[in-house]
Amino acid sequence: MTYLKNPDHPELPLCKHMRTKASYVPDLKNEHYMKIFHPYSPCFCLKTLRSIGPDDDVVCAAECTPERMCFEPLFTHLLTEQGSQEKKDSSDA
Repeated sequence: MTYLKNPDHPELPLCKHMRTKASYVPDLKNEHYMKIFHPYSPCFCLKTLRSIGPDDDVVCAAECTPERMCFEPLFTHLLTEQGSQEKKDSSDA
């Protein structure tokens, strides 16, 4: 499956709940999304809206990996299919 890559761990997917002020909405058409990631950019979790995740650990690209129980990968094909379905539904209305 295709996923957006974690800037600190390129072999791993990015968590779909992690955000920064610089990248609030994932750019699914850009294969280099978050490729240039400043390590001091403040990150937060969409589940808690804080810099601490639901498992009481720090939210950042280095820490938000599949080992965490709250981690969910950001697969591009799922979001692309969902967006296509939403466009189809809105055109049918």
